[in-house]
Amino acid sequence: MEDQDMTTKVMLDKMEKNAKTGRVGKIAKAVGDTVKRGEKLLQVESAKGNTIIKSKINGTITAFSVTEGARVKVGDELLEIEKAE
Repeated sequence: MEDQDMTTKVMLDKMEKNAKTGRVGKIAKAVGDTVKRGEKLLQVESAKGNTIIKSKINGTITAFSVTEGARVKVGDELLEIEKAE
């Protein structure tokens, strides 16, 4: 299996109440942390409400593309998770 098949990019797919932009709030995990499917990774805040980003897979966080306070929009990459075997 190739490296790119082992890593999943977590994208900001959608936000609460159809908001298009927001600011990264609290990041609940760090690079190197293991996560389980459904576990909270971070929160994106907007004037229309807060969006909780949860893991869709079991694995280990390998990189963050954002920091707390960063401006983000729908479609942006937030982090990468290496899939657990």
